[in-house]
This record gives sequence, structure tokens and C-alpha cells, in this order.
Amino acid sequence: MAGAPLSAQEEPALDEGDRPFNGSFSEWSLRGSINSSTSALRSSLGGEVAFRTSFPLYLGDTRLAYRLSPLGDSGPGPVHALHLALNIHPLYLTLLSEGLLSHFLASLHLELGVGPQLATGLDEGTAFGFAGSIGAGFDLPITRANRGQGLWLTATYRRTWTTLRTGPDQPRAHEHAALLGLAWRTNGVIF
Repeated sequence: MAGAPLSAQEEPALDEGDRPFNGSFSEWSLRGSINSSTSALRSSLGGEVAFRTSFPLYLGDTRLAYRLSPLGDSGPGPVHALHLALNIHPLYLTLLSEGLLSHFLASLHLELGVGPQLATGLDEGTAFGFAGSIGAGFDLPITRANRGQGLWLTATYRRTWTTLRTGPDQPRAHEHAALLGLAWRTNGVIF
């Protein structure tokens, strides 16, 4: 049943103004995160607000995000980051069957990201760094995906390497992050 078309599961017939989800979308998301600095394996809570848009097909998408992570070994200071990610969906063709399982499989993505980081509130002042990341994630529709817009669940695991140090004698603030949140998605491309 998970691979059956949504219309066979519970989707009523489309209305005139509905836009079926064909892999093209734009979305705003708000996600919380559990972050762990690799040097101390300490956990902290953070968050991210992001805008994301897909390529004309579900083969890939880009996400621009602002992140806040309170990291640091002694007297954690907040780390502000801009993060630009390219997400590749290797199973995008599974969307053709239109079931919930196909939405999950098609949304599985590999993430490659880059961006600047700024640590503030440190005893030594402000520190600046540049980060690169790799990760993986998925999205699931909470409301009906073929209604033109709706609420989606979004999840990502991300491993970040950075030049940022939170103090002169501190190791670099490399990070593991698990992000989970909600996104408001509109079907169709923005251009």
C-alpha cells in the first residue's frame, strides 16, 4: 500500500487550482538541532531557518540557511553560520509511483555544504572561520503533497569541518548535528 498511488490511498480528485507535486518546489523551514563538538563530545541545542528551492526535477535542490549553534569547550559561545548546501536526490525517479514510500525514497538526499562561521561572546572576542560539510537527509509530507502547498517534515544529519576556533588554545569547532523540523513547501519552481 505504501507504494500505491496517493489517489488509491486517500487522495481525493484534484481541484482546478491544485498543483501536483512533481519534484519542483520552494520551501521555508525552521529546524531545531542537537549539536556535538567533536573535540569534547558535548551536546548542545541549536537551530536553523532556511530557504530551499529545487531544480526543475527532483534530481537536486539548494538550501540557504542561517544556523545558531552554542559550541565551545570552555564557556560556550554562540556560533552564527551561513550555510549553502547542494542536495542530490539519487532516487528521484521513484517519485513516479506517487505513494508515501516513493515520496520518502525520492526525498533521500546527500548534502554538500559550505559557508562562513562567526563565534561571538568569547573571552578573547570574536572569531571567524569557514566551514564545509557533508550530510544526508529526507523529507516527508505531513499534509497532502498534491494540493499545491503544504507542511513537510524535514530531517538531516550533517558533519561539519571548520577553520573556526573558539579560543586560542582550543581545537577547531568541528561538529556533528542532527536537525529536525517543519517546512512549508509550495509546489513548482520559483523562476
